[in-house]
Amino acid sequence: MVSEFMLQQTRIETVLPYYDRFLNVFPTLPDLARAPVQKVLKLWAGMGYYARARNLHAAAKKILKEHGGKIPSKKSELLSLPGFGPYTAGAVASIAFNEIAAALDGNVKRVLGRLAGVHGPISPPQQKRRLEGIGEDLVPPGKASDFNQALMDLGALICLPLRPKCSSCPVRNSCSFLKMGVQPRKRQERKQRKEDWLVGVVEKEGRLLLHRKEGKGLLAGLWQFPTIVFPKNARPSQKRKGEKDEEILRKSVQEDFGIRIKFRKALPPLQHSFTHIQATMKPYLFSLLQDVPTQTLPTHARWIRFSSLSRYPISRAMAKVSNLELVRK
Repeated sequence: MVSEFMLQQTRIETVLPYYDRFLNVFPTLPDLARAPVQKVLKLWAGMGYYARARNLHAAAKKILKEHGGKIPSKKSELLSLPGFGPYTAGAVASIAFNEIAAALDGNVKRVLGRLAGVHGPISPPQQKRRLEGIGEDLVPPGKASDFNQALMDLGALICLPLRPKCSSCPVRNSCSFLKMGVQPRKRQERKQRKEDWLVGVVEKEGRLLLHRKEGKGLLAGLWQFPTIVFPKNARPSQKRKGEKDEEILRKSVQEDFGIRIKFRKALPPLQHSFTHIQATMKPYLFSLLQDVPTQTLPTHARWIRFSSLSRYPISRAMAKVSNLELVRK
């Protein structure tokens, strides 16, 4: 279960060290279920797609509460758990429990599509259902685990997207793709949207203002510097015409955290890429005004010493900001 959640959208060489650390801290499902979500996010920090960590934690809690700590063995039952889609449920059911179930990751969809002559787009629901039926029909009784893992390896190592190694394929004589001479389709590159992130680094007597991002979506549940996100080259309707970035941040911090700050210096801009976002981070250094009474921060915000940042789950993007020389000082 842990490995399948981690391997969603992340390469295995990236996952391996996280996987080992995760299981060292949470060796059993009850250990994971009873842990605070912030501890789970801290161990996940740097791997991205943090909704996976929150869903994995939520699934463990539900399994402990409703299934006595025993992971369900049926795909249909797994689908009722947080974070379990058709692929993850099929993979866990077949690999861990040998249930006859299809596990359609990208590699398996490509293998089955080529074998069966499904050469059009395979993302629409009807195509997925067709491939799922083909996959389940092919599973040898009692060998679902070996079979599905073999399909995954076949797609990862032999049945490649653009240059398949057909001469080395163990099922080439049954392949419609090879018989029909169909050429591989070039994968379309995923477009990234560009954003400007205004990041407020607020200092108070050697401590930095961080807050936990509430709600859902990108980086939810992680700790970060106060940040405002704009589309790249935002129009005047999105950013007040003529208003400087540092002034926008100052007003936002005062409104969100009830504190008054003064601008000190613009820090070097930074670039950070997510799968679907290219962010230009523009950090600005502020300090707390000392001539006003100290206000109590909201419960989701804290003044944190730089030496204590490592205790909090922060994203790689925010880690880049914290590593700027003026911030470390």
